Amino acid sequence: MQFTVKQKRSPLEKRENIIAFLFILLPIIGFCVFTIGSMAFTFVFSFTSFNKLTGEITPLKNGLFENYKTLFTSVSHSKFFIGSIKNTVILLLSIPLSMMMGLITAGLLKLGEVKGAKIFQILYYVPTVSSAVALNIVWRYIFNDEFGIINTVLGLDIHWLGGGTGNGKYLRSAIIIKNSINGIGSAMIMYLAGMLNVPKDYYEAADIDGASKFRQFFSITLPLITPMTFYLLITGLIGGLQSYADSQVFAAGNSNAQTIVHFIWSRGIGGSAKNGYGLAASASILLATAIMIITVIQFKFSDKWVYEE
Repeated sequence: MQFTVKQKRSPLEKRENIIAFLFILLPIIGFCVFTIGSMAFTFVFSFTSFNKLTGEITPLKNGLFENYKTLFTSVSHSKFFIGSIKNTVILLLSIPLSMMMGLITAGLLKLGEVKGAKIFQILYYVPTVSSAVALNIVWRYIFNDEFGIINTVLGLDIHWLGGGTGNGKYLRSAIIIKNSINGIGSAMIMYLAGMLNVPKDYYEAADIDGASKFRQFFSITLPLITPMTFYLLITGLIGGLQSYADSQVFAAGNSNAQTIVHFIWSRGIGGSAKNGYGLAASASILLATAIMIITVIQFKFSDKWVYEE
């Protein structure tokens, strides 16, 4: 039977640990106060009636889960909440589209068939590091019903933003197009990095066996960059489910493009409905739960298709 003797830490090591802890103390405090604290208050508010003017918290009259029932059964709230869920899910279509276009762009840049590849990389990546508000304002001009580039250049008469007689029925299509193009840059950079890390030996062996470039892409490149696909899918879904600027800035609050987060804002901070904070908190808890479940499911099945060295 062996015994391990625990070595005492030297004064220098203890001092280094204390200094290191002091460096991370401020972020830890911020996380506890603004993240964990906010989550705790949101959870409590979802089971109560909170008056944001007086700050008074009172128990619900019709049961602990009244706010959650109201979201799905109330005439004045359920239509908008269920509609926001539908809109959010539809707008997620931009994620696979941007990933697909980013993959194609990265493949072309890697092959060296595009002159000025570095310039293209910068141009495609600019939307990724730009302000979401600024981008949505620019895209509103592009999709403008009267003088927008889309209608003017293509000779169309589509009321993308809900002007005229359109009533916003094309808003979701415009947002999907916008988000697909905006997401090309991040997908391109990730896929290009993954492609450059694929060992060249695999391609040399495939050339010897007579495999075409097309076969090499689907048999070597695509399987080996699945970690990038998994990362983009995870971050894309989490970001897409928390979309807000699309509804507030681009759609200007039009109900045809209202997302779940915009519904939470409109009922909580921006609304005057009775117990709006309670309803917003309940919707927030449901959204957070959905994000966690989807993320856990993705990680659960990732070992079946994501390449690991």
